[in-house]
Amino acid sequence: MSKNKLINIILLGDPNAGKATQAGFLIKKYKLFNLDMGAELRKPISIKKYDYANRSGKGILARAEVVRGIFRDFLLNKIPTNRGILFNGTPKKISEAKLVAGLLKKTNRSEPLFIYLFIPFVEIVRRAKLRVEKVNGKLTRRPDDSPEAMKNRMKYYRTDIARVVKFFNSQYKHKKISGLGSRQEVKKRIADYLSKVL
Repeated sequence: MSKNKLINIILLGDPNAGKATQAGFLIKKYKLFNLDMGAELRKPISIKKYDYANRSGKGILARAEVVRGIFRDFLLNKIPTNRGILFNGTPKKISEAKLVAGLLKKTNRSEPLFIYLFIPFVEIVRRAKLRVEKVNGKLTRRPDDSPEAMKNRMKYYRTDIARVVKFFNSQYKHKKISGLGSRQEVKKRIADYLSKVL
């Protein structure tokens, strides 16, 4: 990667592998624009327009045409070309991945580094049972961690996500990193990798 170009990172991983936590570290360290598709789709206007809350609660991906439209809007209009980007847990479908690759070239941005966080299936299930989030001041389990949603999520991880990973591995520098251990241990693994390739 040319030293005069900005850093772009695509961060994907298994469910509950700690992507959000590590994304926070990366955004802060490299001052990246946080392109978090889930956060965009959870905005009130998106929930109303695209039925995202219902689909997400069942572990079903948002419609590809919706996601592709958001990618186009952000890369062509909203994110300045002098700002590095963290693709935070996205894209998740092969058509989206190819679009992102094309938009990065079209806007003359540097090739991203692709990082995939992985954990064993038993750990995915264990973390799903423990994971909670605050909604209206109360702790509650995430809808997409329910048994039904987890079953659907694992289906697309074995199909859609696998295709995305294969595509990005063929296009960019990539690294599969274990998400086991403490947050700081995972953070160090990612930092060690980035220090070698940047």
